[in-house]
Amino acid sequence: MKTNKELIIKRIQSFLYSLYAKNIENARVNEVYDCLCRYMMEVIGKTWVKSKKIQKDLDYYILSFEYLPGKLIDRNIHRLKIKDEIVKALDEMGFDFDEVLACEKEADLGIGDIGIGSSALINELANHNKRAVAYALRYENGNLKQKIVDGRQVEYSDFWLEQGSNWEHKKSFSYILDIDGRKNKTIAYDMPILSDDASFVNTLRLFKSEAIDAINIEDFSRGDFLKAYDDYVNINSINKFLYIDDSTYEGKLLRLKQEYFYSVSAIRDIFRRQIKKHGSVENIEKNIKIFSHDIHPTLALVEFIRLLVKEYDYSLDKAINMSRIVFDHVAFSITDDGVENYDVEMLRRVNPEIMEMIFEIQKYLQIKDNEASIIKDGSVSFRNINKYLSNKYNYLSKIISDSRKNDINHSYLNYGTDRILYSESGNTDLLYTLKEYGINSLSYEEIKKINKLKNNEDFIRSLDKVKYSNKGKLAKIAKESTSDLINPYSMVDVQISLMHESKRQILNCLAIAYKYYMLKYNSNLRLTPTTYVFSGKANEGYFIAKETIKFILALKKMIDKDKFIREKIKIVFFEDLDVEKVKFLLASADIYTNLTLANLDNQNFHILNAIFNMSNILTSKGGIVDNLKQKNSFYQFGPEFKDLEKMNKENSYNANEFYYNSEVVKFTIDNLLNEDYSNFPYNFKLIYDQLLMYNDSFKIFYDLEELINTRKIIEKDYLNVNKWVNNELENILWANNFRLDDVINKAYDFNTRKNKFNL
Repeated sequence: MKTNKELIIKRIQSFLYSLYAKNIENARVNEVYDCLCRYMMEVIGKTWVKSKKIQKDLDYYILSFEYLPGKLIDRNIHRLKIKDEIVKALDEMGFDFDEVLACEKEADLGIGDIGIGSSALINELANHNKRAVAYALRYENGNLKQKIVDGRQVEYSDFWLEQGSNWEHKKSFSYILDIDGRKNKTIAYDMPILSDDASFVNTLRLFKSEAIDAINIEDFSRGDFLKAYDDYVNINSINKFLYIDDSTYEGKLLRLKQEYFYSVSAIRDIFRRQIKKHGSVENIEKNIKIFSHDIHPTLALVEFIRLLVKEYDYSLDKAINMSRIVFDHVAFSITDDGVENYDVEMLRRVNPEIMEMIFEIQKYLQIKDNEASIIKDGSVSFRNINKYLSNKYNYLSKIISDSRKNDINHSYLNYGTDRILYSESGNTDLLYTLKEYGINSLSYEEIKKINKLKNNEDFIRSLDKVKYSNKGKLAKIAKESTSDLINPYSMVDVQISLMHESKRQILNCLAIAYKYYMLKYNSNLRLTPTTYVFSGKANEGYFIAKETIKFILALKKMIDKDKFIREKIKIVFFEDLDVEKVKFLLASADIYTNLTLANLDNQNFHILNAIFNMSNILTSKGGIVDNLKQKNSFYQFGPEFKDLEKMNKENSYNANEFYYNSEVVKFTIDNLLNEDYSNFPYNFKLIYDQLLMYNDSFKIFYDLEELINTRKIIEKDYLNVNKWVNNELENILWANNFRLDDVINKAYDFNTRKNKFNL
């Protein structure tokens, strides 16, 4: 993009005149931020218009409850490649670049792997010049805002749209939906998603639920103010928060309303766009491709079929076959709490027509195969809807997919990640160093050049200096935000994820506690000083996840009190994890830790993100580790997938017996149970009892000793710079093969989109 600081200053001043009636000299920093965004949207808008006019190929759609685009101003500046000009312009105007960027709240539209994968796909479609729309809910508060108060998590709402968004515009069309006996209006807002070179723009469309009438005049006139606003409160609550506690009936009902509102709004919008472009719904199965990400958009498949049958007079058989061509499902969550089932009566309450169509689909499936079932014991299985009505039910781990050999219609995909967002934009020292050696970006073709630089002493030393520099930045941020003092010469071990039993942060803590007690009883023990970094939120109603945070912080407090040990072991917890924090944490990580059990590890995108930040990987033997035949240099521990499956099938693991037979486990647990509260301010018996109650279902006792032993190997290798960095280089060449090209090409090839069902 051709621009210069003079043009930027001129456009900012022009917007200051029209919006604030101010000169630059009198402008506030938030006003300059506003005008800078408007200038950038002016530039982006021209490309956006051209991109929308493309008529060839398929139209692609992404249905996902989560997206993680990061700060859009930062994202767009890096893709427009105008950072230097903006910095110069702001400097001449008397403003600091970082202060201007700080005016923007991060788009709070997701929390984890679903958001990373969905954002990466819409971005990669733009890179391929494929016209696409990604649909999201316009969560006003997004996810909870996490604060650590007195050693525990406290939740607050985070109204990220309090000042609106400079990157969205409201659309003029709307849809009217019937939800739980009320009329809902769907309002759409569009955000631009730029390709890496900013030559193409796709659309992130956010849906907001609004009441047709904000207030009932009759009830208000009678003085019944609560009833007067009843519709407004109920309907607007649909897009207030990302995820709500669905452990109660009302909570689950609200989640279902969210999913119905989202799914039906998206499908109606897709039909509207099809008719606008092609004149009718005829051949819609040849004109569009829909990626359905995880379980939440399930009702979109039902609504797609319902519209074809009820409004466009297609036969049910034809409509179902069309659905099986159009939709590809991607399963991100595979734990039990990520698989949704809803009571028939609850679905009927939300919308009788959608439930009636589910009944019709069930009858059709069972005529073809009486084993095919989407309704059982009065409950609708959303997973089975996706399995029977999609082209493919895709996992992200080959091991997981292979283990489902008895399931119908399944496969796996190698999903890539947004390398600019999670590496290039947050690790400028790394990019500068790579360019010195002829590697101009982290793109697929450029990364392949690294193969010629393995064992290059100068290159290895340069990368080691970059990591030390990034750890120095981490130390500065930690001192300012958490008052923690980090030794930049220590090894930085990072585990960042949603707090969940399956992520096994408890296992990580037990391994650290073992190390602490071994040092306490043997002060001459040699080890590599290590800083353990944790970050992640616990869902509001998730007891054990909240207790895990208390455990981490209590362990941290105990270690920090010991003047000798705190020089060798350090725990740092960063609250309120978001994309911006992920970027600087991964840039400073010497090693990224993934502890999810092999049979539960479908994908952890931060493994890829850490690798592209030149970090080593400690992981269990599952997930994406074996997706490729190419070798990697991960540090792996724990049982193989098949061994875990056998153990679970035979019920051969007894946590209580294991506790008494393992010296390492008993030593660690007993010390924590007997620790004085003044030293370790947490009642560890709560977690201990929970582990035994459920027979240590996530195999924490089972894996503790091997994790400890694997970390001893890691600490030794860390001291060997050549081996350490060469492992990183081997891993980045391995990770370079995780791209979305195959996903997009398979969707485009109509021959791969034919209905392969034998039903």
